[in-house]
Amino acid sequence: MEIYKFDYNPIDDLVSNTYVLADSDLNCIIIDPGKGNDKLIDFINRHNLKPVAILLTHGHIDHIRGVDRLAKVFKVKTYIHYLDEEMIKDSELNLSIQLGEPLKVTSIVVTVIDNEELNLFKEKIIVIHTPFHTKGSVCYYLPEEKALFTGDTLFKQSIGRDDLPNNDKHQRVESLNKIKKLPSDITIYPGHGPNTTLESELLNNHFLIN
Repeated sequence: MEIYKFDYNPIDDLVSNTYVLADSDLNCIIIDPGKGNDKLIDFINRHNLKPVAILLTHGHIDHIRGVDRLAKVFKVKTYIHYLDEEMIKDSELNLSIQLGEPLKVTSIVVTVIDNEELNLFKEKIIVIHTPFHTKGSVCYYLPEEKALFTGDTLFKQSIGRDDLPNNDKHQRVESLNKIKKLPSDITIYPGHGPNTTLESELLNNHFLIN
């Protein structure tokens, strides 16, 4: 499997990392489209990739800007945890109104739950519910690829905020403990900033150190 990362502007926290995952049949999944711009669309078309789904780690504006355009262009559905479905349809909850760009996702949405296994392309994807940044925050785990897409749950040597609307800060420890139990050799692909490994975070991220 190939994993392509689009960070657009690494110093801009208001645009998330976007990931395109492609299997050997050229089917692909888009995770957290911070933008639905021509650069991403052209990349997918130029590599003859065939999008089958959009996956969202949670419902904040910086992760959902590109949803409607990509869903329309590629005729795919968007997957999000059921507790964050309301967020992407409410410009106050997804914080877009605070940025002066009110946004409500109108394309088709499919909701997921904890431990659900998504069989969207060759490799299975396991949903891990990790609430605290939002009530419906999830990580997407690909055990065969040893990859974990953490959104704003876990960054390199940091974690996401828990003081925003729809947060659930009391579940922070429990959520991070779920990640700590995964194999230490997995690669972490966060919603912002550089990639890391779980092994490194267990040693250097004070939020994960007992």
